[in-house]
Formats: sequence, structure tokens, C-alpha cells
Amino acid sequence: MNIRKAISLFSGAVLLGLIFVVLPLLLISLNNYLGLPIYTNTCFKITGLVFIINGLSVVIYSTVLHIQTGRKTPLPVFEQPKQFIVHGLYKYCRNPMYLSEIILFLGLFLLLGHILLLLYPMVAFLIIHMFVVHVEEPELHRIFGQEYLRYTTDVPRWIPRLKK
Repeated sequence: MNIRKAISLFSGAVLLGLIFVVLPLLLISLNNYLGLPIYTNTCFKITGLVFIINGLSVVIYSTVLHIQTGRKTPLPVFEQPKQFIVHGLYKYCRNPMYLSEIILFLGLFLLLGHILLLLYPMVAFLIIHMFVVHVEEPELHRIFGQEYLRYTTDVPRWIPRLKK
């Protein structure tokens, strides 16, 4: 493995740790410090666990699809796509991985109940949406051209369309 790949993988791991571990823990600590409410509801906890399991499953599934296209990481910041993915969950939604991450963050709030964790999926969605619209989609259009434009007219960005 060359140094560039090692740095890319390390950076990806650090970024994932920051997003999925450090930031939620900071929000929980801040929630406790400020004495904000913590909701404890069995139905919320079960629903949150279901959201987390489903969110993780889709993230893993999408990561495998990206790796199968020859990429080392699905993170567009670190590696340009080599192949356009239009099968699997990508037939129904252009961003199943990002959507599943938002669902996972919502599940974290439902499971743990710290009110500040409810802000996390909202802020994450806004940041992801801006990134997708202003960075990722223009880049995919530049790389894949008309094929990508047809895909964007057939497949919704966020809300999956289950029927064609």
C-alpha cells in the first residue's frame, strides 16, 4: 500500500470516527451539562434501534457497492468515482447512503433520548444536502455527462420512489 492510499484510509477512518462517535458524544455531554431533557420511552428506544440497524445495513451495503466499482472508499472527498452506480438501492434513491446516515442519526436520538441529538440529523441533512447539490452532483455530471442527467430525472434525490 502506498503512502497516499494509507493517508486516504486513515483520513476516512478519522472522519468516520468524528461523525459517528465524537460528535454524538459531544452533543450528549453538552446536553447533560446544560441539563436539557432526556427522553426515555421504550417505543422510542425500540424504533431507534431499528433505525440504527437499518441505517448501518444500508451504509455497509452501499459501501460494498462502491468498493465493487473499484473504489477503495465511498467517500467522494477522497476518491473520484470510477463507475456510475445505478443498480440496487440506487435505482430508487440517488443518495441511499447519505439518507441511511440521517436515519441512523435519528435512531441515535430515539435510542438515547438526549434532545441535542435531535439536532444532529437536522444539521447533518442540511450539510449533506448542500454538499450533494453544490459539489457531488456537478462533479458526477462532469464525469458521467448525459447518463447522469437522465438518472437525475428518473431517480429522486432523497425520497425513494418504489414504483417506476
